[in-house]
Amino acid sequence: MCAHVSTLPPSGKPVKGIALSEVVRIADQLFPFSQAEPWDNCGIQIGDPSDHVEAIAFSLDAIPETVAFAADNSCGLLVSHHPVIFEPIRSITPDSLVGRTLLHAARRGVGILSLHTNLDSARGGLNDHLAEIIGLEDIVTPTPALCARFGRLPTGTRISRVAEKLSTALNISGIRVIAREDLPVKKVFCVTGSGMGYLKEALAYNADLMVTGDVRYHDAREALEMGIPVIDAGHYGLEKIAVKLLSSAFLEQFTKLGIHVTCVPCRLEKDPFQIYIPSGGS
Repeated sequence: MCAHVSTLPPSGKPVKGIALSEVVRIADQLFPFSQAEPWDNCGIQIGDPSDHVEAIAFSLDAIPETVAFAADNSCGLLVSHHPVIFEPIRSITPDSLVGRTLLHAARRGVGILSLHTNLDSARGGLNDHLAEIIGLEDIVTPTPALCARFGRLPTGTRISRVAEKLSTALNISGIRVIAREDLPVKKVFCVTGSGMGYLKEALAYNADLMVTGDVRYHDAREALEMGIPVIDAGHYGLEKIAVKLLSSAFLEQFTKLGIHVTCVPCRLEKDPFQIYIPSGGS
């Protein structure tokens, strides 16, 4: 569903659309690029900063399907959470997902702007949202783990109850729990996406539980040996809310500025991992 903004600036005349460079400036105000990880590639992935944008689509990933969604909805810009380009590329061909995505964007006239770890770390971003869902209080941003949050539950609970809460609130059908027993929980360290690189920080904060996604087998073994339970709610499960967060934040800002822009959240994306239960299994 499209959300239209039409308010009058001081001149009394509506402003329709905005330059891509101004979208970037607004993005920097909402989710500062300075808060992105040094290895990250936030910002314009493809597009001319001088292009005029009258409609924006929002997605978790920038892939041919979401680029097509943007074009089919007359959006000249796709704002994604995950960047298309992470490493230098030698060629742009249909032989890779990156190449297909960039070629499709160029052919359909769709620019791509990505807000990645700056959305993870910024106030009001993904990790603030995750901490809120878990119900944490006294929340702090751990040092140096800017893309994480640490806080305390108002009342103690069990690991299974936290997993159940995440499953219900985020509509996640499969959650993995890495723990030898259903221990009591009070202090929680949470990181959306792939956060096991912050395991030592979680331990330094004496967390009773770590919540993240993309936990690999050997990382799970290490967590067990170090004595910290982990809930793996999946990368997609923890970050799919980025579409709503981004579209709502930009829509609110456009309203304040008196700019008429169409914001279209992409609802086509699904978790690439599907849970298969054999016949007769449980």
